[in-house]
Amino acid sequence: MNFLAHFHLAAPNDGSLVGALLGDFVKGTPSSLSSTYPKTIVDGIILHRAIDRFTDEHPQFKLAKKHLANERIKLAGIIVDIFFDHFLAKNWEKFHQEPIEKFIANTYTTLKKRSSWLPQDLVQVILKLESEDWLNRYRTLKGLKRTFERISRRRIFLAPISDAQDDLISHYQIFEDVFNRFYPEAIEFSKRHPSYVGALTSE
Repeated sequence: MNFLAHFHLAAPNDGSLVGALLGDFVKGTPSSLSSTYPKTIVDGIILHRAIDRFTDEHPQFKLAKKHLANERIKLAGIIVDIFFDHFLAKNWEKFHQEPIEKFIANTYTTLKKRSSWLPQDLVQVILKLESEDWLNRYRTLKGLKRTFERISRRRIFLAPISDAQDDLISHYQIFEDVFNRFYPEAIEFSKRHPSYVGALTSE
């Protein structure tokens, strides 16, 4: 899962939302993380990791990977995660009562409000997340293209990602159908996970 989906699948409190971000950036066991972060954030990090494993092992995710160009197969985890954020944004009203614009604005506000919980380098990530409006960018093909181009410049081996939107355009309905079969199961998985419940009760 990418940023938007992880924020959406987090428990509805500040700590879990921060943990949903940190899950991509911090390492360590739950015990070692507990020496640095409050329990609600640790629960959010653990939930993030569990969702990633659930996604990578899901048959629908594996099916989606088969529809990428050969040169992008090894980067499928990154690409399909972003495709799924696109379809979550497109079909938002199916999965969340609050308008997506309000959800995204509240997410940016919460992350900035809780910036004291984050390492300084991640504070800069949050500022860029908002200033470049990454979460809203997933909603359009033009925004996806800019996202993939940005990622492709990070490392040489990521260069093939720059044209990943071509795979989406070529197999758009297949990817959307895969997402619509997968995501309700991801929601149920998240809500049943002990770290989701733990995040609700520990803040």
